Amino acid sequence: LPSLLDISIPPQETHSFDLHHLKAKLNLRFYQQVKLVNFIRRQIHQSRCYGCQKKFDCRVDVLQHIVSEGHVMKLPEMSIWDQPQYYFPTYENDTLLCTLSDSDEDKSDDPTHSEDIPIIAEDISNLQRLK
Repeated sequence: LPSLLDISIPPQETHSFDLHHLKAKLNLRFYQQVKLVNFIRRQIHQSRCYGCQKKFDCRVDVLQHIVSEGHVMKLPEMSIWDQPQYYFPTYENDTLLCTLSDSDEDKSDDPTHSEDIPIIAEDISNLQRLK
């Protein structure tokens, strides 16, 4: 049984876990997505259901519980997982974290999107002195 959020297999196809749906539903910003992924990974690593917080003897048992009890898309209150300790990845070189994007980046096709970003010119008046 592969782990949840396994980057090689789309999670929504394997486990019915849809991070994009949660991102849209909860209006998650980039760092909230990072914390959510790290929270779920840490709970699974500690053999604990992230949905109900029930502890198990092994990871296989917790994954079976999550699927059989329908806890795949069940999250605890945001205050549980939106904590600073979840800024740090559970697994070194976690490629899933590298694929996350900010909610606003998904709107990059919108031509008015970049109008809200102020552009501050660099002061080049002392450039001759540097040469």
